[in-house]
Amino acid sequence: IYILPNYQRNESIASSLSLFYTLKEMGKNANLLLDNLPEKIQFLTPSLNYISYPKNFVISVPGDKTEVSQVRYEKDNQDLKIYLTIQKGNIRKADISFYFQEPKADLLIIVGQKDLDFNQRPELLEKNLLSNTPILNIDDQKENKNFGVNNLTDATKLLPEIIFNLIRSLEENAIKKPAATSKLAAIIISSDNFRDPKTSSDTLEISSSLIKRGADHQEIIKNLYKPE
Repeated sequence: IYILPNYQRNESIASSLSLFYTLKEMGKNANLLLDNLPEKIQFLTPSLNYISYPKNFVISVPGDKTEVSQVRYEKDNQDLKIYLTIQKGNIRKADISFYFQEPKADLLIIVGQKDLDFNQRPELLEKNLLSNTPILNIDDQKENKNFGVNNLTDATKLLPEIIFNLIRSLEENAIKKPAATSKLAAIIISSDNFRDPKTSSDTLEISSSLIKRGADHQEIIKNLYKPE
């Protein structure tokens, strides 16, 4: 699963982080497409290495020279060993090639973007993410083009509220402290610290629930509103 936030909206990035953390807690292979974090929300993640998308390391064995009947591996704290059982033929070290390959996405979740602007999002084409990849479109803008296979769009709600309701429908217990803090930060950003007209009783109820789940309200305020 790839999660693609709108880089121009901090609430989109923070909401995407909360979704990323929750999917990880659920055991999903979730990856956040993000090259950098705005300084004010860098406290929400230990490092970009933790959330950056992976690459597949491919070991290629020529099929015209040998027939592999079985593949197995052993892994310990120091090494990973891969064993190939050769059924027919022979193989030399020089015959084996190694390279990196972009993994194919099963699902692309786009957060807080009203349309697919290829000029602003060249990585969608570079990583071939739009090639037969189903899109879940999550947004709170009334101009949203509903470009996804599935669209969770609601202009009457704040973006992090929409994502919270999605998470709650999947597995509410998977919301741990990192996800709760990111989600509360997204709510505070998108609601202008609860001053936005879209702030509702649901917003306050969700915020209270997130604090109960470990969201650090004081840390959020300290980082979001620290002097320039």
